[in-house]
Amino acid sequence: MPEMTDEDEQNFVNNNLSDPERDAIDLALASTSPWSHENFPNPTKASLKSAKNKIKLYHLARTSNRCCYCRRSLLDANIETDREHIIPKGSFRALTYSLFNLSVACKRCNMSYKKERLDHIVDHNTIEADIKNPDRYLIPHPNIDLYSDHIVRTSFQYEDGEITTYKLITDKGKFLYEFVRLDKLCIDGIDRAQGGKGISEALAELLKLPIEGA
Repeated sequence: MPEMTDEDEQNFVNNNLSDPERDAIDLALASTSPWSHENFPNPTKASLKSAKNKIKLYHLARTSNRCCYCRRSLLDANIETDREHIIPKGSFRALTYSLFNLSVACKRCNMSYKKERLDHIVDHNTIEADIKNPDRYLIPHPNIDLYSDHIVRTSFQYEDGEITTYKLITDKGKFLYEFVRLDKLCIDGIDRAQGGKGISEALAELLKLPIEGA
């Protein structure tokens, strides 16, 4: 995921959002619950809903249809996909519709682990004025950082055998691993089934490939 620039944000607003959608967002931000489009009458309600759908599609394209935290596929999983606020909207209402503060996440990462937590932000009391500084986040920010620079997910399934692992590269990657409990997504059943063999050897057997040196 390339870093999102100010120009990217402005282009999205200018080229993707209609005048009624932009007006509806302004109206929502002046309310006590700006994200809850169901609370507004039409046509504001319809405009907010369509704007949120456009934001979701934009971020799905940025993440290649994957959760910004665990990198599992969100392809054809609309019900399981949330629009994710990196800085919680409950604490920072002004950032509710900020394209930079949004991404997409699976409900598992968002609802079970991320929730409204602020401990992934360095000094959350001052973050709003410094939102695009990568040093202010203890996790890889989906709109600043390249995920694979910090943590790499490897997943392979063949019939009943499956391997899923995360390689932790940086402190941000390690923090994310603990933050959304990626350890619970790791699967090493192949190793156990294969008598403790290494992943490369187990994969070779599953694919019926020659093992190097054999």
